Amino acid sequence: MIIIAGSLSFPPSDRDDVVEGLREVTRHSRADDGCISYSWAEDLESPDTFRFFECWESQEHLDAHLAQPHETVFGERYLPLITGA
Repeated sequence: MIIIAGSLSFPPSDRDDVVEGLREVTRHSRADDGCISYSWAEDLESPDTFRFFECWESQEHLDAHLAQPHETVFGERYLPLITGA
């Protein structure tokens, strides 16, 4: 089992767009083979910071997930927006 956890912060002006992107990537990711758990939650003490938790059956499942188009689209669209908060 592979567990991944962390957080990403985004500019407040992008919050609504980021939330929509998180909904989309979550919907697709939960359907990926080997996904045990996949979730995002906004940090209540640090607005515009989103915590993620993923659990995958194996490294092979995680690697396949990371190669999916929805992961590529999410990364290209949202990772450049990350702030250092």
